[in-house]
Amino acid sequence: MKFRLIDRIYPEHFDEIKGQRHLLSDNAPLRKIISEGSFESLIFVGPPGTGKTCLAKIAGEVLSLPFYRLHAASSGSSELKNIVDSTKSYGKPVLIFIDEIHRFSKVQQDLLLDLIDEKHAKLIGASTENPYFKITPALRSRSLLFTFEPLGRDALKSIFKQACAEIEKMYEVEGIKVDNEVFERLCEASNGDARRFLNMLDIAAMTSPVKDGEMFLDVSEVEDLIMKMGYSEDEHYDLLSAMIKSIRGSDPDAALVWSKKLLKSGVDAESVFRRLLISASEDIGNAFPDALAFTNSAYEAFLKVGMPEGDIILSHVVTYLASCPKSNRSYTAGKKAEEYLKASNPYPPENIRHNPAGYKYPFDYGEFVAQEYMKIEKVFYNPSDSGFEGKIAQRLKRLWKGIKKYDS
Repeated sequence: MKFRLIDRIYPEHFDEIKGQRHLLSDNAPLRKIISEGSFESLIFVGPPGTGKTCLAKIAGEVLSLPFYRLHAASSGSSELKNIVDSTKSYGKPVLIFIDEIHRFSKVQQDLLLDLIDEKHAKLIGASTENPYFKITPALRSRSLLFTFEPLGRDALKSIFKQACAEIEKMYEVEGIKVDNEVFERLCEASNGDARRFLNMLDIAAMTSPVKDGEMFLDVSEVEDLIMKMGYSEDEHYDLLSAMIKSIRGSDPDAALVWSKKLLKSGVDAESVFRRLLISASEDIGNAFPDALAFTNSAYEAFLKVGMPEGDIILSHVVTYLASCPKSNRSYTAGKKAEEYLKASNPYPPENIRHNPAGYKYPFDYGEFVAQEYMKIEKVFYNPSDSGFEGKIAQRLKRLWKGIKKYDS
């Protein structure tokens, strides 16, 4: 379905973008940078529906540059090369906007470096993810990063008034009757996303009754959409927590329920997978070391497949992790080591320094030889008897018998 309302009030100037005054007021740095074209690469970071794409298009208009929009999930290196090859004769750079730029691989991001450095293109990337996790250091160093905020109530109120004026024209009505509750429910359901807000308002207008030339705006027909879209940020975290705790508690059925509800509530599946990767290490750890590699492999497969079929892969991972033997001993060992370092400042003993004195090469003694690796004998990692970690426990206790004290 093509939503007409959002097309009719699409921003065409800086001042028409709502809710980002910290970026687009008259004296804001980003507005000046775009107006003067004094940038090589910009990265816009923030939730969906906050104006990132709108601003990129406006930048193309302001600078009178050919504008190309790519989506990182469906575009590759060859498409980038084709754009540049076909526009080298323009005598000026093109403006390339890449939505969800964090989905580009390192190889693809390296290609962007060449385009920027050779002045063939100005780049604007948009991302809903933390750029320090997904954008390569080299690309970050060439880019100016700006954060977009979810739209507040005042910004949505302004959009609502503008939209209602357009609805009157679209449906040839003399006025719109609307309860405050309708606006409040749309605000809550949109969660600061202008696109979502307008799409739901568009559906509501399509299905609302008209009487005596007036439309009585009703959201009852979009109740299911509001339910699916209306989870708060706290509820997202509650669902993530419930899924992980169910995995930790070895309940694959509960973990499945919460993972499915997470997707239905609109949480990005990649965010879910990041939590699963953490769980594979924190909650399973050395009890079943393959869990981390399996989860990472499944994550890569999910990115290739996408939704909705990727949901099959997610269910596979969730049930697998919940069914694995559990141990948090490697996680707690790391925490204990951190606490030790807060109170102490150890230095390596002479036998294991860069120029050692008295170092014993373990393989000269078969596999292992007892020697000093730390000046005090502390046990941070105390392996459990769960799964594969039980074998680790047996080995360490045998090797360090009489030297390190492991709990049984």
